[in-house]
Amino acid sequence: MTAAEYVDVAGILSGAFEPPKTGVGGRRSDGTRLMYAGAVNVLLGPPEAGKTLVAGAMAADELFSRGSVLWIDLDHNGAGPLLTRLRDFGVPTDVLCDPERFRLAIPEDSDSLLAVVRDQWFPTVAVVDSIGELVPMFGANSNNADEYTTVNRLVLTALARRGAGVIAIDHEAKSTDSATYGATGTMAKKRAVDGALLRVASIRPFRPGHGGAARLSIVKDRHGFLRSLCEGEREPVIADFVLEQREGAPLARFLMPTPKAAPADDVDLLAALVPPPTSQRDVQNRMQWGGTRALRALRELRERSGSSGDSDVLPCSPPLEGERGAHPGSMTEVAVSA
Repeated sequence: MTAAEYVDVAGILSGAFEPPKTGVGGRRSDGTRLMYAGAVNVLLGPPEAGKTLVAGAMAADELFSRGSVLWIDLDHNGAGPLLTRLRDFGVPTDVLCDPERFRLAIPEDSDSLLAVVRDQWFPTVAVVDSIGELVPMFGANSNNADEYTTVNRLVLTALARRGAGVIAIDHEAKSTDSATYGATGTMAKKRAVDGALLRVASIRPFRPGHGGAARLSIVKDRHGFLRSLCEGEREPVIADFVLEQREGAPLARFLMPTPKAAPADDVDLLAALVPPPTSQRDVQNRMQWGGTRALRALRELRERSGSSGDSDVLPCSPPLEGERGAHPGSMTEVAVSA
């Protein structure tokens, strides 16, 4: 064993270590990135929910942020449609033609795929579409935990260890019970995610010329940064991905979720408190409420009174009307095709 194989414990405990935060992929309207760098992230959802479309928007946003993207197409989407999609998102042709910024691979077997993974190029984002095609390519069984773990380490984990924020696309299980849990196949799929696992659910079907919308909710967040921005629900919504027509052109945006309203009775109870509540924790202590109930009621009380209060106790607060558009440097105001 060599020293290089050990974790630098002293370095971490010296104070230099910072908890991981999201740093790649799509950028929400408040500037929050939705995926972790150097980790395996997954977009999970049923067919036609918009998973590949969301991944394409995240890849475009990464290129707009001066990052680099490797796209591995295992799902038979084809080079033409994918490149057209990225150009529709506004990615310049010269960026797509620059091998230091963008590379597209369509491997036909495991050897070709491993050659791509082991190539001496280090993109900031690697999209793998999809896990459903990846595992059989190695002759492995998606329902076998050990076999899936082996393939995951060979491809997804290998890309992440080289610094890429991996965005893998996976299909949701068909049965209601399994879909509630997550992806098709072995539970090892969820365990292997060391970044964010986001469920993509259709709000409005995506149609050419009409746009559409999908909701992104957190199924798993290994580091907890995204969950820290949301209310304490089992699968909190982290963003809404929206394509819409504006002045004849479709626009794409990752929007902050709209907080759920609190019951009017709860707001009235807070309004009657003397002295007035000062924070979410103050409400929890005085009313003996859970965190989510206290947060929603306090938010509505402050909106009613016109007071912003303590910003640090209002995660996922709705943006101002003028803030629901683009964030500087993001893809959220470029024309796209639905």
